[in-house]
Amino acid sequence: MRRFNYFVISAIIAATLLSFMSISSVTSSGLFVGQSFPNSEIAKPNKGELMLVNFWAAYDAASRDENIRFSMVTQKYDEKVMARNLRLKSMSVSMDRFPMVFEEVTKQDGLNFTEVTLVTDGFQSKLAKDLKLNNRFGNFLIDDEGKIIAKDFTPEEFEKMLERYLD
Repeated sequence: MRRFNYFVISAIIAATLLSFMSISSVTSSGLFVGQSFPNSEIAKPNKGELMLVNFWAAYDAASRDENIRFSMVTQKYDEKVMARNLRLKSMSVSMDRFPMVFEEVTKQDGLNFTEVTLVTDGFQSKLAKDLKLNNRFGNFLIDDEGKIIAKDFTPEEFEKMLERYLD
């Protein structure tokens, strides 16, 4: 009986410690800056175009908040980018499973992206596997040749990148 109690207590301690770890802090996208962004239905590079691709879901409060902030940055810089004969294409990709949740959240959040897309298969989708998302949200900035020039940055870092790019 004593051995059983020891096992139960050890299991509870281990489970408690593991509950503080999040998948996103353990895994990382297998794509790197400088690599070509994989061909997919969402990203087709065009001359003179920067492309932001941001992954999020309504069930993840942090990714949803970040998505709204990315939307605000793209709106702020849209005119400046166009004034330089460039184009900033912005893709907001939701990994939500339910279209009704996705539709309601995008209405509430008032997103200002070139395109807002739903991937109902979430991290099990071909897209998530092609991009090696490894069960985590993230983002990519892609140049007009289809190369990844930045990844997993904050909206504030994105704003600084746009400032440098436009000066």
